[in-house]
Amino acid sequence: CSGITPARRMIEHARTLDLQIMLGCMNESTVGTAALAQLAPMADYLDADGTLLQTEQVGDGIDFQHGQIQLTDRPGLGITIRNN
Repeated sequence: CSGITPARRMIEHARTLDLQIMLGCMNESTVGTAALAQLAPMADYLDADGTLLQTEQVGDGIDFQHGQIQLTDRPGLGITIRNN
């Protein structure tokens, strides 16, 4: 859907059709997972563990604790890109 704003529109439209919402990913980076997490409260189901499959992370700012995504209080997506 190419971004958070179009995704919100899709979710809102799906709700008018009485559909349930599932958000998911395959192998998203921390950046993609942080963006997905912003929409999580709007979803019925969430599969956002793709970043755990990565051997190298592009940034810091999300963590997983007992099946829940933990975000930082940093602005935007809360991600700090690594320079390695």
